[in-house]
Amino acid sequence: MSSEDAPTTRPLPDVERVAPGAWRLEAAVATLPPFDTVNTYVIAHSGVAVVVDPGGERSEAADATRRTIALAGATLKAIVLTHTHADHLAGVDRLLEGERDVAVYAHPRELQRLDPAWRATGLAHGRRLTVGDEVVETVHTPGHSPGHIALWLSTQRLLLAGDLVAGAGSVWIGLPEGDVGEYLESLARAAALEPAVIAPGHGPVRHDGALVLHEARAHRLARERGVLAALRIGPLDLSAIRRALYPDLDAAIVDHAERSVLAHLRKLMRERRVMHVGTDERGPFDLAPGGGRD
Repeated sequence: MSSEDAPTTRPLPDVERVAPGAWRLEAAVATLPPFDTVNTYVIAHSGVAVVVDPGGERSEAADATRRTIALAGATLKAIVLTHTHADHLAGVDRLLEGERDVAVYAHPRELQRLDPAWRATGLAHGRRLTVGDEVVETVHTPGHSPGHIALWLSTQRLLLAGDLVAGAGSVWIGLPEGDVGEYLESLARAAALEPAVIAPGHGPVRHDGALVLHEARAHRLARERGVLAALRIGPLDLSAIRRALYPDLDAAIVDHAERSVLAHLRKLMRERRVMHVGTDERGPFDLAPGGGRD
């Protein structure tokens, strides 16, 4: 998730132990409502620590992360980014201050967006990182962004999900980077792991992994059905479809909502269920022949 709004000024909550050797910290960030924090995770085993998504750019966030690593008796060896939206990486520079030989990892499709000074390394699907005696496996989960990854700790049945899902509500899938088809495939890939615990990028940790993934899929398919239902009355432009789906929106997030609708329309056009009958990106759009209009 990302936004240009100013971050809130709320104190950092206590560190939460998610599983043996894994902790969650919240940091205030600029992101899309209803969230105003991002989750940073510390994985530490046998003296080795990896930090996932250090999104808080303030010194307090970096200090809390370092304290957690120290209390675990570990040394920071790597930073892993589930994706490269600003609210998941704004604290990287602070964590790297005074450090040597700390590797930064992200999926190869995200590397071009990172600071060259970080010398980031690609972390492709299936790649494993050894964190002490814990093995962390990379799971490519595009949809929110092209190179989005989740991290799978099989011994704990724990999935660090980034913005694949949220602890409450839903994540944003919108153009230009979002792909609803890929997102649904990513949810299925994650569900096949049968995670017991899902640690999301925003919101609380969930201990009902299968339900979280089911809810995310159901929400996205309900939005798709909403697009199709709106078009049954006839061709509509983007604004009209958006109003049918989101009738009462704050003006500040209308653009994000419309880009989410466009992501759904793109999937439906690929599937030849919807067609573009206008001259620009905003449509109008119509149901394809046989699309179900009465």
